[in-house]
Amino acid sequence: MTTPSLYLNSISLRNFATFENQIIKFHSGFNGIVGETGSGKSLILDAFQLLLGSRSDKKLVRRNSECAIIEGTFKVTNNQITGFFDKLGFPIEDNSQIVIKRIIYANGKSKSFLNHMNCPANTLAHISKTFVDLVGQFENQKLSSSEYQLFLIDQYSNVEYLLKEYQTLYKKFQSNEVEIIKLENELKEKERREDYLNFQLSQFDELNPSISREEELISIKTQLLNKESLNNVLEEIKNLSSEGDFNILNSLKSINRSVQSNPVLFDKKTQELIETIYSLFEDFSFLISSKDFRTEENLCLEDILEELDKYQKLKRKFNVETNSLDNIYQCFKRELQSLTDINIKLDHVKKEYVQNKQTLEILAEKLHREREKASTKFSKEITKNLEKLNMRGSTFSVLVEKNKTLSSNGFTKIKFLAETNPGEGFYKIKDIASGGELSRILLTLRQVVASEDSISIFFFDEIDTGIGGETATKIAEALKKVSLKGQVLAITHLAQIAKSVDEIIFVDKKSYSIDNELRTVSFVKNKSGKSREKVLSTLAGI
Repeated sequence: MTTPSLYLNSISLRNFATFENQIIKFHSGFNGIVGETGSGKSLILDAFQLLLGSRSDKKLVRRNSECAIIEGTFKVTNNQITGFFDKLGFPIEDNSQIVIKRIIYANGKSKSFLNHMNCPANTLAHISKTFVDLVGQFENQKLSSSEYQLFLIDQYSNVEYLLKEYQTLYKKFQSNEVEIIKLENELKEKERREDYLNFQLSQFDELNPSISREEELISIKTQLLNKESLNNVLEEIKNLSSEGDFNILNSLKSINRSVQSNPVLFDKKTQELIETIYSLFEDFSFLISSKDFRTEENLCLEDILEELDKYQKLKRKFNVETNSLDNIYQCFKRELQSLTDINIKLDHVKKEYVQNKQTLEILAEKLHREREKASTKFSKEITKNLEKLNMRGSTFSVLVEKNKTLSSNGFTKIKFLAETNPGEGFYKIKDIASGGELSRILLTLRQVVASEDSISIFFFDEIDTGIGGETATKIAEALKKVSLKGQVLAITHLAQIAKSVDEIIFVDKKSYSIDNELRTVSFVKNKSGKSREKVLSTLAGI
């Protein structure tokens, strides 16, 4: 017997229904839970289900108690399971033990803990679906799912590599679908977006913005704003020099004439000096009269201000400085080009989509054929095992159908069917009327597929309902076989099953009086040696 990757080590019950304070130890192999009717066997199943996320009920809180506490410890022997809990966000602290605790309060509220951290109950349910099977409680069975039934057939038929190839391509195929929808939506918006982009680009093209041009415009604006005051100064100099009614040039001309015409008063040197002064000032006046203040470009202030205003509007519009305007311009150009390329991209993706679909259909057909072969063999093996459990005349069948559309697993659809009464027709296994028949079918399934699954713990309830003798012995053998692949916990009333277990967990109860009030308490004992033989004798009616 190999040790399971994960198994239940113990359950601690405090103020839980008829349990006051009890620790139940479990074997990693086959555990048989036995006891008189009403002793509390089903309460162990209830506690186990609570650890796995089932809904709490305040009725399970022991009377006159504030709360009930259920704590389970699970041993881990596989690194993959450790990684599972790491990914889940609840790492295993000592690398070998998982701790789950549920607290149920008398007011109906409850709390859940996983590895000493608060966690939602649905996280515990996720763990249950991955590692635990409650056989006989079919509403909790993964086996009721067509998808899970297909998974089991795939495991049985060893098509993992073919399925992996298919699923890798299917992801690309899905990506193609998403891309096609995206591009088709973009195509619908293409004309509107192109108009918008062309308008934006026209604004940039009209202005052709650059830092150097903006700086140049600011410099010209400064000059133009000072032009009027400079021209006023120049005009005043002109008036004083030669253009005013009373100007220096006319005055110098009169002085020069007077000096030149009166040599008695002014000598030769004085006459030459005033002649020079007049001549120089006449040259100066000519230069001044021809001078006008102009910028390097013959622009008016309004033109400069208008161009600068366009810079400001662009910067405010995109909330950037001038040095970032070119980046925006290039982005617009790239987007416009990408819009132009949409049709080309769409044609390319559609072509790839068709090619991938054709390849997927070929792979899906291969998968389907392999599944059909495996299903025939699987059905025969299950039917054979049902005969061993004294369900003679019962037939198990796997209905293999094709869906019209591809899915992540191909187009195969699987249904597990069974006919328990010859000639009365096949039904889905979850619709089998007899609970005992259903349990035996599920046990048979587990015999065949347990080693191919992630399930490590199997809890069989009502597995021995309505059976006895040779059938009970064969069910015991089947349960023992399953326990070689994982931990088995079975509630049983039959000695044939109990004597095959590795650990007998005996549940009993007693009543006592406290303060003139009668109370009942359940308790558990692990039986071995002579006490084990005594329990087996009691079950056998000896």
